[in-house]
Amino acid sequence: MAEALDRIGIDRPPGFTHEVVFRRCRSCRKLDIVREEDLVCVFCGEDLPREWNMGEHG
Repeated sequence: MAEALDRIGIDRPPGFTHEVVFRRCRSCRKLDIVREEDLVCVFCGEDLPREWNMGEHG
């Protein structure tokens, strides 16, 4: 998004973009956003995997 805005000359605030880290809980299968490196599922409290696992289904 930031690149598209830059190309068409629309100003954006600094820090407009930041990395959003997702993990799928292996217990409840919900998708979590990892905040401040807290790898705990907000839905069931189980530990989330350190490695990216968004390609896992089921």
